[in-house]
Amino acid sequence: MFQWLLLKENALSAAENTVWKESALRIILVSGLLLEFGIGLLSAMDAVKVGAYYIVVIVTGFFIALSMAVFASLRRPVIGSAMLIATIYAAAFCIVYFIRDTEIAKLGIMFVYTAPLIARIFFGSRLALVLMAVNVFPFMLLIRNEPLPRYPGLEMSLANAHAYIQALLFLFFNICVPLGVFRLLHALDAAIRRHRTASMELESSHAQYQEIFENAGGAILLCDAQARILKANSLADAIIGRQDKKNASMFALLAHKCKDKEDKTADILSLKPGQEFETRDGRLISIETISPTSEKHYIVLLRDISQMRRIQEALNRSKERESFLSSHDHLTQLPNRDFMLQQLSAAMSAMPPRRQLALIIIRLDSIKYVNDAHGSAAGDDLIVAFAGTLKRLLPEDSLCGRLRSVVFGFTIESTYGSRDSIPQIEHIRRSLPEELVINGERHPVQISMAVAFSRPGETDGDELLQRGKIALDTARRSGNQSVAVFDDEAAVQIRRRLNIEQAILMALPENEMRLVYQPKVTQDGEIVGLEALIRWRSPTLGDVSPAEFIPVAESSGAIHFITAFVVDSVCTYIRQTLDAGQRCLPIAINLSAIDIVRADLLDLVNSSCQKHRISSDYLEFEITETGLVGNENLAISHLEALNAKGYGITIDDFGTGYSSLQKLSRFPTKSIKIDQSFVAQIGISEKSELIIRAVVSLAKILSCTTVAEGVETLVQEKFLKAIGCQFFQGFYYYPPMEFQQVNQLLKGR
Repeated sequence: MFQWLLLKENALSAAENTVWKESALRIILVSGLLLEFGIGLLSAMDAVKVGAYYIVVIVTGFFIALSMAVFASLRRPVIGSAMLIATIYAAAFCIVYFIRDTEIAKLGIMFVYTAPLIARIFFGSRLALVLMAVNVFPFMLLIRNEPLPRYPGLEMSLANAHAYIQALLFLFFNICVPLGVFRLLHALDAAIRRHRTASMELESSHAQYQEIFENAGGAILLCDAQARILKANSLADAIIGRQDKKNASMFALLAHKCKDKEDKTADILSLKPGQEFETRDGRLISIETISPTSEKHYIVLLRDISQMRRIQEALNRSKERESFLSSHDHLTQLPNRDFMLQQLSAAMSAMPPRRQLALIIIRLDSIKYVNDAHGSAAGDDLIVAFAGTLKRLLPEDSLCGRLRSVVFGFTIESTYGSRDSIPQIEHIRRSLPEELVINGERHPVQISMAVAFSRPGETDGDELLQRGKIALDTARRSGNQSVAVFDDEAAVQIRRRLNIEQAILMALPENEMRLVYQPKVTQDGEIVGLEALIRWRSPTLGDVSPAEFIPVAESSGAIHFITAFVVDSVCTYIRQTLDAGQRCLPIAINLSAIDIVRADLLDLVNSSCQKHRISSDYLEFEITETGLVGNENLAISHLEALNAKGYGITIDDFGTGYSSLQKLSRFPTKSIKIDQSFVAQIGISEKSELIIRAVVSLAKILSCTTVAEGVETLVQEKFLKAIGCQFFQGFYYYPPMEFQQVNQLLKGR
């Protein structure tokens, strides 16, 4: 009931504001209906007693009218309001017209005084004013004390009519109307509280807006369509330099457009995000966003990109520098090898028909002398000075770069099939100084120089560079100062060397290498020892001679693996022979000059012997004279350690090296091998025979035995026996054999 009467303001949608009116209307109608029910019922009962049935009709009519008004207030509050006003006037009329007592009848006129108030509440001021004017007529009746209109022939009256009318007035004016007004005042109080709350929230929201606007992390302007600044936060003022807070134009403060070249923007609608301006103090400003508001204003978000632009420019410079350093040599600032190859390939691809590119490779050979004599810093200075001198001698269209530490390259374009660039290249070579002065010191300039020419349709700069390197290797081997031109025959040799270098790494894991054994015999033909010789049959290169692959292995570092393989294989063979109960002879192993000075040589040999449980008496090591003249003290130390362990030491290829007699006397050798190049000249060259005699005599002085290798004829054998050579080795006796053949040979003896 109370929920139905006291409607809440949020019961209807936010767009409606008549909740309190409907609530007041229902309060008045319901209280009036209850009033009518109570007083009307009493008066109707009295009227029945005296036979005044018209009063019953009137009371019933009012009850029905008020009930209909209450029902109407549920669906159409306007109709309910109109029925309430009509009921008020009807009640006043009935009281005046049907009450015989004039004093009581006059009281009924007072009902109409509430009509303007109710009309104002529910219909507005216009109807209220009209009803106020209408109420003047009944008021005049009362003032002038004129007779009131009555129902004709009305004689009887109710005994309690005065009390009923007084009670009706009291209840209506003291309860019905005040309750409705109270509801209106309550709504007014609620509206005031809501207004106060809204005001406080608005103030708080405004403060928050101000805080956000001021500290949003960006420069914010509020402008009108003419770009006049209506509001700006402190950051925006600081950026654009606004001092005059009135009528300041954004375009006046950002007068200098720095990026766009078209006419200066005069309309804020023509601004675009990302557009850049320069303030009068030189700052670079970017328009980040432009947002229209509901008031046809515009929020412009600015960003100071001066620092970002400086960082970006520095980053670009850094990237350019990084790109330059990645493609250029740090020392000489010339293009490095990778960039030079790119330039070569591009130049060859764009080469016109019947034109060719000559690639000249220069190596600064004297750098080692400068580094050893004056230090690496002086060497770097020489490289820089040489690069600068070379660059100044080249034509403007030449490509020039530093290919590796002391190797440079440059290009010259010439006619295809001719050598017209050779004189120009020779001129450049002769123009290079023989000395360069670095920090007051004169440093020699010695070079090797080679040239390779591009081929028709060739676009691979790396292929041209490889040919240039091959030509440079030829120039270095020649030892003269002339310019070497690429030669296909030399290229084949160098390519084979490169192929051997690559294939040798996989030769041992793939079991491509094996050992053969050549017997060593006495003057009586008795086999007293074997020499282990390595053989390599490659599936891609075919049979590769030791004379061909051993130097490659030494230069590439693979010789260590080969030596370890040979030592282990020989020890394995010795152990197998001993386990089989067969005769086993000492076996000689050739040691490279690099192996003699390796730190783990003795450990390698000892560990292999221990692994296979063999005595040191079964192993001998043959070394060349050239292996003794490198690191002499270390070589002697290692040979003495081997000799102390019981391993035999033999000097191989004696007479082809550079050892002096004084040095030879220091080596712990037990045998000297006469090189086969001298043996082959027996019966042909007297000088060779004299050398052989001298070697045999020297061996006797040093208390060493002699072994002649490469014996292939009877003449050679007779000469060697005649001069006292003790042991022989060669095809005249036995060729190198597989270990099965050797075992079979020894078994038959």
